[in-house]
Amino acid sequence: MPKASHFDLSGKKAMVVGVESPAAAAIARAYGEAGADVALCTLEADESVVAARRLAKEIERLGRRAAVYTMDVKLGRNVQVTTRQVAKELGGLDIVCSAADRFLAKPITKITDTELATVLRLNFSSHFFVVRSALGEMQKGGVGGRIVVLTQVLGERGLPNTSAYSAAHGATYNLVRAVAQEVAHEGISINGIALGWMEWHADRIAPDDEQAQRATRFPIMKRMGTADEVGPLAVYLSGTGVGYVTGQIFPVDGGLLQHL
Repeated sequence: MPKASHFDLSGKKAMVVGVESPAAAAIARAYGEAGADVALCTLEADESVVAARRLAKEIERLGRRAAVYTMDVKLGRNVQVTTRQVAKELGGLDIVCSAADRFLAKPITKITDTELATVLRLNFSSHFFVVRSALGEMQKGGVGGRIVVLTQVLGERGLPNTSAYSAAHGATYNLVRAVAQEVAHEGISINGIALGWMEWHADRIAPDDEQAQRATRFPIMKRMGTADEVGPLAVYLSGTGVGYVTGQIFPVDGGLLQHL
């Protein structure tokens, strides 16, 4: 097989959840450029739908199909219903990317029960619901599939005041690792992409917080990451080239974890 064909997603049906994230939008765009039809799922029925529709038009100009959906990832039943609708309207589901994310930085003693529940729902439970629903559709087809989960490097190394957020992403890391063992024999791979200090994270770091500033000082590439640097890896993890790789977390962090 020609090497270039490993990055060809022609004829594939993809769903990206959380396209209001710049990284998820870049992944959806990269899927379209690689030849896939793409369902774009926003987390809320708000202004993010307008942005998703603009992205859909970009993908359609490439000659692909694209449609916009709203998926309430806080409830497993809602995720299942929307995923079924996507699979029905696209004519199957080969690739799913789950990218919901909600940041919280507070001392553990200041985190309320409501805040904890929200962080866990949007940074772990949402991925669980999307993966579970995606597998239900992929297993119907019996031809395998690719799942990519967008997570954060704080799931590997926590920082002060990120206890809930880091714990939620740590759970997501192990969701990827455990599910990979359940479904590998069915030709389904699942891998994660862990983001570091990205250009849209500026509002997460207090300029006077010395501990938080470690995230900006420690990338060995000495700059923030961009959304366009995430798409190519997602295409690789969604194509035939991923081959013998599953259950892995790939940092896109400029070397941040080498220091953090």
